[in-house]
Amino acid sequence: MSFLFKKRRPKEEHHSVAVIGQPTNVNHDIHVSVDAEGNLAGLPSSWLRQIGTQITKDEQANNPMAVRQAVKYYNYSMKKQEKGEIKHILTEKIIAEESKEIDQYMNSKDAHKSKDSGLDDQSPEPLYVNTARGHIVPTFPQNKLAPKIPPKNPPSETPQIEEVVLLRRSLSGDKSYLTELRKLCNSNDPSEFYLRSDRDIGSGAFGVVFIATDLHTGNSVAIKDIDMTKQVKKELLLREIAIMKNFKHKNLVNFLDAFVVYEDHLWVVMELLEGGPLTDVVTETVMTEIQIAAVCFEVLQAIEYLHSTGTIHRDIKSDNVLLGMDGTVKVTDFGFCAYVTGNEQRETMAGTPYWMAPEVVTRKKYGKKVDIWSLGIMIVEMLDGQPPYLDKSPLRALYLIAANGRPAIERWEELSATLKDFIDVCLEVDVDKRASADELLKHEFLERRAELMRLTPLIRAAKRKLHKA
Repeated sequence: MSFLFKKRRPKEEHHSVAVIGQPTNVNHDIHVSVDAEGNLAGLPSSWLRQIGTQITKDEQANNPMAVRQAVKYYNYSMKKQEKGEIKHILTEKIIAEESKEIDQYMNSKDAHKSKDSGLDDQSPEPLYVNTARGHIVPTFPQNKLAPKIPPKNPPSETPQIEEVVLLRRSLSGDKSYLTELRKLCNSNDPSEFYLRSDRDIGSGAFGVVFIATDLHTGNSVAIKDIDMTKQVKKELLLREIAIMKNFKHKNLVNFLDAFVVYEDHLWVVMELLEGGPLTDVVTETVMTEIQIAAVCFEVLQAIEYLHSTGTIHRDIKSDNVLLGMDGTVKVTDFGFCAYVTGNEQRETMAGTPYWMAPEVVTRKKYGKKVDIWSLGIMIVEMLDGQPPYLDKSPLRALYLIAANGRPAIERWEELSATLKDFIDVCLEVDVDKRASADELLKHEFLERRAELMRLTPLIRAAKRKLHKA
């Protein structure tokens, strides 16, 4: 297989992202009340039916604000997920824009319709199915993309005039977009650099992720094939390629290269870590405190780096921490460099609910410290094998996070004083009192960390148990 590219590879230009300032209060007024019969007022009736028995009548009466915040965020996130967009680099500006979108969605007709069936407000709304590790089955097709023969949408036999006009405008824009995209990508034939294997490690609405061999180094890499025809915000891909080319850190799954293929596909080449996700280790083995400290120290270095560039991860969890067989720890799933090691059903909303900070749901003082909260929840994962509320539906989990704040930790009394203090400053509901990544890197708990090679026996044991060896 060969590809012809005429443009020369341009010199890289320096691109930067505005650094995040202090957390900004982007909360908006929400009006909700309880009527004389103890029922919520102010929500679409389809949402009330959706709540059903997931949130009790007493909880609805005692904390109606949390109910509304949870169900609004849940429905907005699931509606957005149906579009099948890839994840983009998150900044404080984008967070503020998202908050506005959520409020606009609340007042839109879509808020009064079923997410997945298209039924109106008079029809009961079916719930999404909760799957392994608490993730919801998406409604968009999960067909695997065959990169060698990309699917093409046949033109309609009898197109309407308005559709033809929109198509012409789209093509004009795409030509300019592709010109700019090629300036940022490698203009050479990707087959001269990488040999594709038959092994796919992820698939979804965006396309597939497959394993390839770097012909110059012999190392394995992961290549994400993005179908650009399915991406609404194409301009963000341009911005993010420019940013990611300058992102280099030992604790990030780094961007290596990019190619335009078949005019409408983008191949993003990334590092591959053969140890797999931290999830395998936390679910199949018991980690000691010094091993937990080792993982935390590495993840915090990645978080501190992202925050210094103005980027918020917003989905720190064991699934998004990948391991090398030597114990290397790297964070993935930020921007379009996200790739899935098995099942895209894990990615269900803008930040998985069980690891989500309260301010994500309530939209109060929402900033970079959401990543610190998620790190605290990931520590609970490393202790117990799963995050709090995993046995609850995502909607109920969102309510409990908004209503209760910090979750109870079952093994609390068994933990050392330094680990307790470390968790305390991670899971502080008051954002101003929650520690920053820089502060946590100096915490006493991390001074006890094990060498990274001490993680290798856990990785091997998990692989054997899961038959991945």
